[in-house]
Amino acid sequence: MTDIFTEVEQDLRHERMKKLWDRFGLYVILAAVLVVAITAGWRGWVAWKEHQAATSGDVMLAALKTAEAGDHKKAAVELGDLAGKAGLGYQVLAKFRAATELAQSGDEAGAVSALDAIAADGSVPLLYRNLAHIRAGYLVLDDGDRKAVESRVSSLAETDNAWRQSARELMGVAAYQAGDYAGAHKWFQAIVEDPNGPADATDRARIMLALVKAAETPAAAAPKAANPS
Repeated sequence: MTDIFTEVEQDLRHERMKKLWDRFGLYVILAAVLVVAITAGWRGWVAWKEHQAATSGDVMLAALKTAEAGDHKKAAVELGDLAGKAGLGYQVLAKFRAATELAQSGDEAGAVSALDAIAADGSVPLLYRNLAHIRAGYLVLDDGDRKAVESRVSSLAETDNAWRQSARELMGVAAYQAGDYAGAHKWFQAIVEDPNGPADATDRARIMLALVKAAETPAAAAPKAANPS
């Protein structure tokens, strides 16, 4: 009797499985095929990305060798071409290096334009856009254009900005060059008083504060010399 019940139970189980398969079997097959396709597609995409990265790395190295050979203009062109084809990582790196090569070739205006373009590109992470502002600031500082410096870096001098010390240094030097010693003192003093600033920036700021003081002293002494008591 037990065998009969067992057989009946097995038959019922098989019948239920058959009905379920008849109803959902196609979906099971499609799901399995989809999993295989997604896995294959993912692996293919990863392989393609790895190939692209390797290719971009080779092009980058070739451009750097061109730069080392002294042909900075050609290197800038090669890096610009790479920036137009590579993924975001190599793209940003190539753009920065292309700007460097433009500056090395004597085309500082082109370098500044390239850096300004990076800074304005919303697809570039904010940290690197701010770095582009800083590097452009150093280039325009050489021209003695205080407003051009301030327009790029003044917003980066805030306490919580990663580039604040560089921004303050640029603002201080620009003020010093313009003869605004009070303004220069303000920025260099902010660097010295920042407890989290790098030691080399603090050391440079102390040197500049000494220069500012020396520059201010003759101006303060002039009225006394003109009107001796």
